[in-house]
Amino acid sequence: MNHKQVATEVLAAVGGKENVISVIHCVTRLRFKLKDEAIPKKEEVEKIDGVISVIVKGGQYQVVIGNQVENVFKEVIKLIGDQTEAEETENKKKEKIFDQFTSMISGIFSPLLGILAGTGTLKGILAICTTSGILTDKMGTYVVLYSIANVLFYFFPIFLGASAAKYFKMNQYLGMAIGGAMVYPTIIATAGSGTGITFLGLPMNLLDYTSSVFPVIVSVLLASKLEKGLNKIMPQSLKFILTSLLLLVIMVPLTFFVVGPVLTFASGLLSKATFAIYNFNPVLGGIVLGGPWILIVMFGLHWTFIPIFINNMATNGFDATLGLLTANQFAMAGATIAIALKSREEKEKSLAWSTGSICLFGVSEPTLYGLLLPLKKPLIISIIGGSIGGAIAGIFKTKLYAFGGSGLLQIPLAINPSGIDSGFYGLIASAAVGFVVGFILTFIFGYSKNKEKTA
Repeated sequence: MNHKQVATEVLAAVGGKENVISVIHCVTRLRFKLKDEAIPKKEEVEKIDGVISVIVKGGQYQVVIGNQVENVFKEVIKLIGDQTEAEETENKKKEKIFDQFTSMISGIFSPLLGILAGTGTLKGILAICTTSGILTDKMGTYVVLYSIANVLFYFFPIFLGASAAKYFKMNQYLGMAIGGAMVYPTIIATAGSGTGITFLGLPMNLLDYTSSVFPVIVSVLLASKLEKGLNKIMPQSLKFILTSLLLLVIMVPLTFFVVGPVLTFASGLLSKATFAIYNFNPVLGGIVLGGPWILIVMFGLHWTFIPIFINNMATNGFDATLGLLTANQFAMAGATIAIALKSREEKEKSLAWSTGSICLFGVSEPTLYGLLLPLKKPLIISIIGGSIGGAIAGIFKTKLYAFGGSGLLQIPLAINPSGIDSGFYGLIASAAVGFVVGFILTFIFGYSKNKEKTA
């Protein structure tokens, strides 16, 4: 793929840099915010060599590229340069509240997903090593590798502080400083001891904010408003020192007094609500979520769930909902490989083999938009396979203990730190059933060798 050419053609097709307010990317998509979404023609953009599909959702014009998206993104940035804050602010005012929320979540979490998946997968590998007896938690090798695997999650407020600050257009280092104060060793030790402290004579109830998600995001949001206000009233000669000083001495105590406790309480309620729904009937949950999750991802609505998944792991040490979603990845892979075996068209066969293979390792969007959606029946079959597999995961009450990769990379994440349990075998059974259902039904009913699109 010629990344520069794809970037040039995509940018021209969406109306040129004059029509772009901002652009970010996730694992497979360029996510544009456009001044006028009526300018680009979806069919024309999708005809560009290297573009898989186009989705307009959540206030974003999303161009699906696949696993080459980062390289294309870099070329797009070279072409458009910096976008003005005023333009983006004006655009946000026009967005619906839900669109603003999904844009915020994707903007904050997208830069962290790669390292989150990498460190989470390493946790899964370490779980395999300790379960099999290759390593113990007393060995130096384990200690070093575990520190790598846990660094992002433990210091999440610092990483999220930086990412949120960038999204909210404030000094990133101030965002990191707010997050860093929340996980400062003395603060954590005091919170763990249960002894109260006072600040300016007022009692302060310190909490352990390691691995927390929502408190730092809200704190940085408020800090961004405060920073703008301070910069408006502060003499230019004093901004360099006093803006940072005042912002930190106001926001960090405010976080410890109000924002942190309130959001921590809300996070606990959110986690309890999630598990209450799951525990009501995990099998039904597997059916309702397991397959249709494909559609949720397709429309870009999965971003609203990511903070919930991470929050559940921070609050409880695991997440149950994610275990219901593994099968749909394998169902899509099975359906795509069936297409690869039946297709007589060389280009389609090659596309099916390549996208089906990477789908097994967690990258599903190329196969979803490149094959399953255009062919329709394999997509429906994948949803069926995902729901059947999700039901099996629900029967075994499968849980994930780290947030990492998908597909095959997700299997180690289901290993309970206390040892392999039935949930781990449930995940494997769920994945296997999803793949088999997707493959067999597509091979028999879902695809015609004559290259006729099935309706």
